[in-house]
Amino acid sequence: MREGREKDIDDSTSTAPAPAPSRTSLKSDSAFNKYQLWKHKLRENCYKRLRDDRTRLLWKFRCNQQEDDVNMVKSAFQDIVSDEFRKIKASHDDLWDYEPSQCQDILIEMQTIFYQDLKSQPLIQDLESDIDTWEDEVDEYLARAVYEHMQLNADEVHVEEIWCPICKQGQLKENHNLIYCTCCELQLNKADELTLDFLRDRLAEVHMEHLDRGCRLKPKFCIKTKFNLTALYISCEACDTFEVVI
Repeated sequence: MREGREKDIDDSTSTAPAPAPSRTSLKSDSAFNKYQLWKHKLRENCYKRLRDDRTRLLWKFRCNQQEDDVNMVKSAFQDIVSDEFRKIKASHDDLWDYEPSQCQDILIEMQTIFYQDLKSQPLIQDLESDIDTWEDEVDEYLARAVYEHMQLNADEVHVEEIWCPICKQGQLKENHNLIYCTCCELQLNKADELTLDFLRDRLAEVHMEHLDRGCRLKPKFCIKTKFNLTALYISCEACDTFEVVI
């Protein structure tokens, strides 16, 4: 009897169904996880781009103070998101299609980061310094371009505008008696040889002479009258420059 029971137990054990093999999780390969992966990459790229482009963005806002700041910020950030997405998608054809509504959280976070940065006074000073450096580089390039006669063919383009070296806001104009600024009080009596072209060449020369001294600070210009003679001067406290331009 005991042997029969043992046999029954053996038979039942041998006929018991084998446990189902464990199924490999597909979660790591799901479309959702791929979406989250690339959205995370897009977020990182956008934040890095925002940090790198702060100076350019601030300069853009400074130059367009009449426009709506909120719309300008939003438009600039949307351009960054779209551009960074195109870069990612160019190397991954299976990437999810970009929909602006799917990246609203990224845009909001970018605006938050940008405005938090602007509230930091040290950062503002750094940005202003970067912009001044950029302006200095532009001044240097223009000075070299004029001094080395790197001018376009006169038949193609004729540049008439000469910006005032004192206020940097107005243009220099001339009439029969004077060379004057349209914005500030700069006025120079015209002599026989004094023309706008001659003044432009002189400004380029004094810029180059200042740069050749090894000084990289931006010089200043002023009008002074000495011994009943009014002249335009260039000055720089860093290298003790004070000379007559014209």
